[in-house]
Amino acid sequence: MKRKGLNSVQTKTSNRLLVLQLLCMMGGGSRTELTKRTRLAKMTVSNITAELLQNGVLYEKEPLENENQGAGRKQMLLSFSEHAPAVIGVWLSRDSCMGIAAAVDLEVLQQRTIPLEEGETAASLLSKLEDLCAFLRDSVSGKREVVGVGIASIGPLDIRQGVLLNPPNFYGIQDIPIGEELEKRLGLPVFLENDTNAGALAEKYFGQCTDCTDFVYVGLTNGLSMGIVLRDSLLHGRHGFAGEAGHTTIDPMGAVCYCGRRGCLETVCTVPALMKAANEELDCRCADFEQLCGLCARSGQAADWILTKLGPLTEALANVSNILDPEKIIMGHEGALLPQGILQAVEKGVNEKILAGKQAYISVERSSFGALAAVYGAAAVVLKKVFDGQAGYSLFFGE
Repeated sequence: MKRKGLNSVQTKTSNRLLVLQLLCMMGGGSRTELTKRTRLAKMTVSNITAELLQNGVLYEKEPLENENQGAGRKQMLLSFSEHAPAVIGVWLSRDSCMGIAAAVDLEVLQQRTIPLEEGETAASLLSKLEDLCAFLRDSVSGKREVVGVGIASIGPLDIRQGVLLNPPNFYGIQDIPIGEELEKRLGLPVFLENDTNAGALAEKYFGQCTDCTDFVYVGLTNGLSMGIVLRDSLLHGRHGFAGEAGHTTIDPMGAVCYCGRRGCLETVCTVPALMKAANEELDCRCADFEQLCGLCARSGQAADWILTKLGPLTEALANVSNILDPEKIIMGHEGALLPQGILQAVEKGVNEKILAGKQAYISVERSSFGALAAVYGAAAVVLKKVFDGQAGYSLFFGE
């Protein structure tokens, strides 16, 4: 009997979280749609949504007049209220700390960016992160409880301990217990995740890949790494370092990488490497990668040039596809700025090189969040903890 009671409690919790997750992903919806998508009993869905209504998380509104509801009583739509809990997401890059306060359906409520400068130290970095998170928390206080803070950071990281380890070219800063320190200062749970993995989570819950079980998110920026989702789960690996595709060797006699090895993919296929090559070989004097991508959209010569430069990345994506067999490859971070024609050419190149060929066509698509998937993903890191029952449960269900 004790085991039966425990299973009953677990089932109730699981059902609640499933309904909450779908509401977040859908941005609200009808009970009918929730019943259809969860495959739960209508009464179960009604009871769960009634709890969320009673706790002020949801409110009901009538559908628009032009929405086709068919005959009979109108289906009331459920939406998140202005008092529903919020989350904070922060993207820690080499250049800045960018943060958002967001509703649980990822609607941005407030945003702010604090630049990083030469001479940053561990102390100054923590102070800037604290100030940013406090500003975002205070911007929603009075109306909303904050579930927690997600930090999407450059790596490498120890995500289990919440520690920023030894990122290259990062002011000499290393071994900072970001999670522990910010939890003390803010009084909120803090969750640390690799920024590329965070981008993958944003796509999984709110972007291009809500219906994909297997996909790869490519973060092309100052570095290059991949967030890998297999069977609906983010792949971290045994030590948390999965997805470091930028340090696969493409030329054993190539340039020395900052990691100490020769010919890493990152030596030729990162934003700084592409910008340096463009200014030398195209004589374009582009101020940033967005300008370079704009030139490639307008100029056939520049488009051919960048496709040649992206050849090693295309080869790497084909190799990854042969190993993992994903449904989609999402180009994110600054890679999302690449023109559509370039993405289509990369897609063609990948599919020409994979073993399965036409039997397993893999699409290459731009991130739903443009170059900002990491900051949205930081918020999604907290929401995943909610969906997994590891954070904020009582804020939604009062227990």
